[in-house]
Amino acid sequence: MFRTAWTIAHLKGVPVRLHVSLLLIAPFVALSIASRDLPVLLHRWGVDPQALHLSPGTFGLLMAAGLFLSVALHEFGHALVALRQGGRVQGITLMILGGVTQIEHEEATPGQELRMAFAGPAVNLMLLSGAWAVARIQGLPLDVYVALQMFGVINLFLAVFNLIPAFPLDGGRMLRGALRYRLSRPQATRLAARVGRFLAIAGGVLGLLHGMPMLSLVALLVFFAAGGEEARVTLGPRLEGLAARQAMVTRLVSVYPGTELAGVARHLLMSGAQAAVVRRPGETLGVLLPEDLRGERPDRAAQDLLVGPPLQVSADADLAEVLAQVRQANQPALVYDESNALVGVVTLDGLRRTAELRRLAEGLQAAADRLHGDRVEPD
Repeated sequence: MFRTAWTIAHLKGVPVRLHVSLLLIAPFVALSIASRDLPVLLHRWGVDPQALHLSPGTFGLLMAAGLFLSVALHEFGHALVALRQGGRVQGITLMILGGVTQIEHEEATPGQELRMAFAGPAVNLMLLSGAWAVARIQGLPLDVYVALQMFGVINLFLAVFNLIPAFPLDGGRMLRGALRYRLSRPQATRLAARVGRFLAIAGGVLGLLHGMPMLSLVALLVFFAAGGEEARVTLGPRLEGLAARQAMVTRLVSVYPGTELAGVARHLLMSGAQAAVVRRPGETLGVLLPEDLRGERPDRAAQDLLVGPPLQVSADADLAEVLAQVRQANQPALVYDESNALVGVVTLDGLRRTAELRRLAEGLQAAADRLHGDRVEPD
């Protein structure tokens, strides 16, 4: 999912990735803390800056590292609770303005969703309490006291910010969990997403009026993320009753596992194919899409990009179930007919297009029925 991210560790088998955006933003965060936040906080705490041994720049770097550590532990909290409750965590990605924990737990109860959502802010509140408790110890060096106080402030900000009920922030997910006691998951998601978009618009306007571009940027990201999460959750119900053959792409090309990616791209281009099936005699290893090749070295082999055993489904399989399998396997599905012949590939984009087409078809049919009903003259 995140092509420009590197795996730096594993947590209970879950890959932890560092996104390139985090490396790009880190110097600006350190500079902002050193030049703006540190002087304000020192004045509030009655600390003379001249009494500190560390320079403002060093404090900025330390607190930037503390911020990203806090974000990582926040995401670990989500992941550990999800795993304990039987969910599947595909990965944790640390990136600009926070982190993302990819959790697959569609069958979670409202209570489980509330616990998963609150786990992240709960970690920050524990870090806040620990830092401020240690800072009260008598005789601490002044630099250590200031660092602990600032670390506590960072975690206070993270906890409060994430508890805002703006879906898909943690507070918004807690709102959805509470709504699910009375509504279905798609209905609760739609309502929580609307609240999230409203708060995002309000935050964006506030940021523009008061000269806070970072607030406007965060609001913009929340606005689009709310819409994306709503579409993701409501996708399954729109696909129920449809078969895999109705969403598959059929223009395929076969390549050998050792084919270089430059060769795979040429095969796709020359044949007008929509997907490349990686095969060796008597065995199908997986499938590659054109977007999988983007940003990769041209001399890499096709088999190097495969993410696991191939996902295979029947042409008559229910699309809602296929969607769940595609998300869990994080790869397209190979579609086989009754004679066990490969007839197509179902991709996530194809599933989205099919759901949208169904929505349009049902909406237009309903409009046509109303139109024809209006034209019926009474007896």
